[in-house]
Order: sequence, then structure tokens, then C-alpha cells
Amino acid sequence: MIAEGTVVNGVIVLDGGVKFPEGARVRVDLADPDVIAPPPEPYDRAKELALLREALEDVRAGRGVAVEEFMAQLAAEYKLPPVPSE
Repeated sequence: MIAEGTVVNGVIVLDGGVKFPEGARVRVDLADPDVIAPPPEPYDRAKELALLREALEDVRAGRGVAVEEFMAQLAAEYKLPPVPSE
């Protein structure tokens, strides 16, 4: 099934009131890939570096979560299939 819609405030609103069942997996393909909105605010390299430094300090201080644990939590929260371990 193909359904079309419009992004409104960051959410896809489907034409004609089409609704999919809760938890349905979908694939999104831009109808016009040349029309992509710019980022909401200008890129600030200093701000991004500060965020990365803060995250690194959190990891060093033991305030992080192993990626496997995070992915398992994410899969459970959104009813996704579990991520296969490598």
C-alpha cells in the first residue's frame, strides 16, 4: 500500500485520513528529494564540540549505558525485533 501525506510540525499527516495499525512498520520516501528543509538553526561547531565533550565526560564518569543494553531497551519500548548480537 502506498499512502501520501505532508509533514506538519515534524509529523507525517497522511492524505485522506489514512491510518495504519499501531506498531506498523513503514518506509518513508520523499516524493521530491530536492525539497529538503534546512536545519532548524545554523550549525554551531563550538556548541556541537561542547556537547561531545560533555558526553565523553559522562562516559568517563560511568554515567553511560552499553550499546547492547540501550538497543534492547529501545527495541522493547517501541516493540521492535531485538537487535542480533554480533
